[in-house]
Order: sequence, then structure tokens, then C-alpha cells
Amino acid sequence: ARLPEPVFTPSTKASEGHDVNISFEEAVDIVGASLAGRARDLAIAVYGVAAAIALERGIVVADTKLELGVIDGELAVCDEIVTPDSSRFWPVEAWRPGSTPPSFDKQPVRDWVEATGWDKQSDPPALPTEVVAATRQRYVSAYEKLSGLSFSSWWGVGATHVEVGS
Repeated sequence: ARLPEPVFTPSTKASEGHDVNISFEEAVDIVGASLAGRARDLAIAVYGVAAAIALERGIVVADTKLELGVIDGELAVCDEIVTPDSSRFWPVEAWRPGSTPPSFDKQPVRDWVEATGWDKQSDPPALPTEVVAATRQRYVSAYEKLSGLSFSSWWGVGATHVEVGS
């Protein structure tokens, strides 16, 4: 079932491998109560806006990862924000409590890499064309549903921006 409120789950960057999940209390110990609270509030606010816009366009944002940092003394969102690489997007019409619906993300890449048995130490194997095509189609579908635009009419490099929520 849908959670009544978003859940903030902080993590730290590991020197190698995956991020390390920590409790909110551990985040407070690392950055202080004020900054940890502001980070939580910012992350939940960004997620809330993104999830509401996506839901209006037929996509459930099941979860997302935001990278936050301090730049010139100000808390900032760094890196990508609510993309298929950092989030799980599900089509609203396919979502049912307890199910794992098809998603608009890089799962075909994850599945293929896992099936190859790649050791994650050596250079990764080249992705087959069909895996790239399946992943591209998911990303294009997410773009089209979220933006209301056709990917084939995307204006490309040098574009300014598109207003959302107006």
C-alpha cells in the first residue's frame, strides 16, 4: 500500500562500492541536527513535488535518490534529480499493492549484467544492442509521459528549459 508520508533514508558515500545507509540519528551525528533536518525537509519536499507532477502524468515515483551537499555554505541538491537512473518509475495503471509493476528505469541493464556474472573488478562487458534498445525505450517512455512531448521532437543541445506545473 502507498505510505502515508515519504520516508527519508539517509546514506553516506562509500569510498568504494555502494552508498552506506545510515539512520537519521547517525546523520545528525555527522552533520549536526540543523543541517540533517534541513536535508530531510528538502529531500521530502523535492520528492513531494516530483511525485505529484509524475502522478498527474500517469507515473508513480516509487522511490528516488537525491544527492545533497553544501556549496558555499548553502545546502544544495547535487547531481541528477528524479530521473530513471535515480528513481523507480511505475506506470500508475499497472501499480497494485504488493506487486512490482514494469518500470521506466535501467533494470534491463542490471538484469543483463547480473546474468553475465561480471565480477565488477574488471572492465564491464559491452552491452548488447537489444539491452540498450530496451533501456532506451523505457527512458523515452518516461520522458514522453512526464513531459507530454514526443521524444522525436526533442530540441536537443542548447535548449533553455520547459516550465512544469504551470
